[in-house]
Amino acid sequence: MSDELLFADEDTSDVAEHHEHWQHKPWKVVVVDDEEQVHSVTRLVLNDFSFDGRGLTLLHAYSAKQAKQIFRDHDDIAMCLLDVVMETDSAGLDVVGYIRKGLHNTYSRIILRTGQPGQAPEERVIKDYDINDYKDKTELTHLKLHTLMYSCLRAYRDIMVLNQTRKGLEQVINASNNVFQHHFTGEFSRGILLQFTSLMQFDDHAVYAVEDGFTAHSDHSGLYIIEGIGEYAHSQGENLKNILTDDMLEALKNQDEPFISIHSEEAFLASNLINKEEKQRNVLYLKKLGESSALQCKLLDIFSNNVLTAFQNLYLMEDVEKTQHEMVYLLAEAVETRSPETGNHLKRVAKLSSLLAIALKLDEQQVMKIYHASPLHDLGKIAIPDIILNKPGKLTVEEFEVMKNHAQIGYDMILNSNSQLCQTGRLIALEHHERWDGKGYPHGKKGEEISIEGRIVAVADVFDALTCKRCYKDSWPLDEVFVFMKENSASQFDPKIIQVLLDNEAAIRAIYLKY
Repeated sequence: MSDELLFADEDTSDVAEHHEHWQHKPWKVVVVDDEEQVHSVTRLVLNDFSFDGRGLTLLHAYSAKQAKQIFRDHDDIAMCLLDVVMETDSAGLDVVGYIRKGLHNTYSRIILRTGQPGQAPEERVIKDYDINDYKDKTELTHLKLHTLMYSCLRAYRDIMVLNQTRKGLEQVINASNNVFQHHFTGEFSRGILLQFTSLMQFDDHAVYAVEDGFTAHSDHSGLYIIEGIGEYAHSQGENLKNILTDDMLEALKNQDEPFISIHSEEAFLASNLINKEEKQRNVLYLKKLGESSALQCKLLDIFSNNVLTAFQNLYLMEDVEKTQHEMVYLLAEAVETRSPETGNHLKRVAKLSSLLAIALKLDEQQVMKIYHASPLHDLGKIAIPDIILNKPGKLTVEEFEVMKNHAQIGYDMILNSNSQLCQTGRLIALEHHERWDGKGYPHGKKGEEISIEGRIVAVADVFDALTCKRCYKDSWPLDEVFVFMKENSASQFDPKIIQVLLDNEAAIRAIYLKY
């Protein structure tokens, strides 16, 4: 063929005939010209063209209107060979403005071609319009057109890689934010797994479905699943020796770096080594991810490393909180043992308080704080003399004044603690003997002046005290207790909480059957 781009008659086709021979999706190139010969010869010259292992799909438009429609229908056009003069002298320039400003498409490479260069002076066009090159049709020989194609497609490829990286990193940030909203290791682990599908969707032309996976934590006793989805949804506590391949187990055994990852078509595994001597690590495993690009593998590694590190911090925080809860309960139980009849009083008050808090639709963190802090309600009784605390009969006025001090004493004992648990506990200790009508102690608060924590535990404490035998009274049947609570609604107790108590009678009876 001659080195000049000669125009010859040829049948038109909307799609390049040979793109099916290429392994990957072909590049989309739009030819916009009102002369049929231009389309025919362009197709002929580019018939076997390929770049980066991908062929071409040629899309054809014969007017500015058709060109705009093609760009509306396709958001992945790599390059446009655009005639300047068509139905009007500025039709091509109008298309450029529409692509860049109307569709906000700054990615597609646009090459203006004209047979009438005087109609659109090159310097003004390059200055005023966001185009990538300007060519006279007589300039575009076979070799020069191929050179132009390589240059434009290479630029488009690099721009899209940067754009995909940006979108992928945005997904990593969004996925991380969604995961970090969880405050407990179980739901945090599940959040990690569920975010992977959205994380891998940054490529508009790929589909990823994370159906099976799990997170795991190990210490000297072994490596066990914490949370799973899909086929691992019910595998909590299972040892990974029964699940991972020998190669993966060997990689974990020999891990020296703080973070390693294994990518394969069958599975993805990430491990964050916390303490090599004590064999502490956190592991993320996903099954059947499919083939991933180098960029996607990098994003998986970034996300996995971040969330596994955060998971370890959360795990340690939960361990500290668990220790706090145990210490609080042991302290409260030590106080309760001074009254031999109380038995499971602390457990029942905690269960009943959390049941009421949930029914009142308090948030999960508040419910948990009430549950764990409620045993501190009678902490101040540690300072009440046994002769008053365990007196079998009715207290005298003077003795009752001494007994009433336990609310303030309990508050003062943990006043200087910054722990959220103790902050809730001291509020409960201070206010669980306040009354809705303002006739309680120690400060005579009324109505919603009393914290919701204090009002809830006030109901739970009195309810349980009535059901139990004490040194100064016999136990009441549950039916009578429910009647008493209802009769004292809006006087001693918050009427809204009493209504919730009555609405959940069956669940409350179940608590008393168990404890």
